[in-house]
Amino acid sequence: MPSPMAKSPRPQAGPTRWGSMVGAFWVLAIVCLVSFSAKAGPWPQPNGVASPSWLLIDLSTGQTLASRNELQPMQPGGLTALMTTYLSFVALRDRVIRLEQVIASRPDAEVPAGPRLFLGPQGARVKDLLDGTLLLGAHDASLALAWAISGSEEVFVALMNQTAQRLGMRQTRFVNASGAFHPETTSSARDLAILASTLFQDFPEALTIASQRELSFNGIRQTNPNRLLWLDRSVDGLMAADAADRSSALVMAKRPQPLGPREQIQRRLLVVVTDSESAERRVQDTQRLLNFGYQQFDLIRLYRQDEVSATIPVFKGAQPTLKTEFRQDVLVAIPRNQQGGIRSVLQYPKGLVAPIVANQPVGELRVWFGSQEIHQVALVAADSVRPAGLLGRAVDSLRLWIGSLQERLGGKPQPAASRL
Repeated sequence: MPSPMAKSPRPQAGPTRWGSMVGAFWVLAIVCLVSFSAKAGPWPQPNGVASPSWLLIDLSTGQTLASRNELQPMQPGGLTALMTTYLSFVALRDRVIRLEQVIASRPDAEVPAGPRLFLGPQGARVKDLLDGTLLLGAHDASLALAWAISGSEEVFVALMNQTAQRLGMRQTRFVNASGAFHPETTSSARDLAILASTLFQDFPEALTIASQRELSFNGIRQTNPNRLLWLDRSVDGLMAADAADRSSALVMAKRPQPLGPREQIQRRLLVVVTDSESAERRVQDTQRLLNFGYQQFDLIRLYRQDEVSATIPVFKGAQPTLKTEFRQDVLVAIPRNQQGGIRSVLQYPKGLVAPIVANQPVGELRVWFGSQEIHQVALVAADSVRPAGLLGRAVDSLRLWIGSLQERLGGKPQPAASRL
């Protein structure tokens, strides 16, 4: 069984990974923070999931808990509407469009066959178009939004693909804004998970739309195809799409979960199921994966945000050292009742070059369960460090040159190591 981290995007090694590190001094300081002697058991795997491609992610930590063929190419179909929804929220934020703005509908001849909001010639408000796009994958609503934002479907599709590449959706290519079938449209469960988690992180208000069980527009009532909204009260989104020979969905849920003896947290999971043989199978597999994620894994807090801090020397800066922290409390999902199998290591460079911006990644916490790496968390700068004056930069340049010369002559700097 591959590590839960095996197919997640990994940062590059070396100086580009944590910003401006110091030549020879990017040798890591390695701090072993937690190491338990208990033998780790096997990583759990779900049973009875028939869909050919699926993915289970704990959004509370960012970990992939289980997956199958998540990089397998697939036709996103109606799930294309997720990107249209995301770009519509971006346009609302940037005031390109307004929520109460009335948008003209496209001519019927331009709207491909498939789900519709049934717009009239008078058009609809952006709010209604968003409802139709995210709940139903309505082709007429998606096209109306695309034209309102970009002036044409062609320009909007180019924006969709640019955004997909920026988000790291390497296997995705959009050909239209509606989600209508096209043989050159492609994506994967992993890429759709990236898009769904980005939509949730940047615009959590989208779940207010996605959690609606039905909508009425122009006197026509239509039902959300995400049936789990009726079957599981913890489900509050995100989207389902059915075609003649396949059914796919991205489902989010949140349930209260213990976090230590006295705390609870609303733990959120994301399930992506693609190319199921039927809507019934899609619903069964999604429910099984949600239950598996909540029942087979514990959520633990390794560290609070400011509990662990490293001080890193700074060269050419107005101050000689940099204090670090985590962006938030470090939470980790592990197999139930197996906390003893956790090991974590904090890695950071032995020196950084100013300027440094607050919240800039400067190191990394790596977490293992037995021999499997299961999580990575960025260590960030707690404060900004501006460049030093001319004299200070000159002095540090000389120090760095001498250090580099010593390394070439065989005197390699030794990495710091300590155990907490």
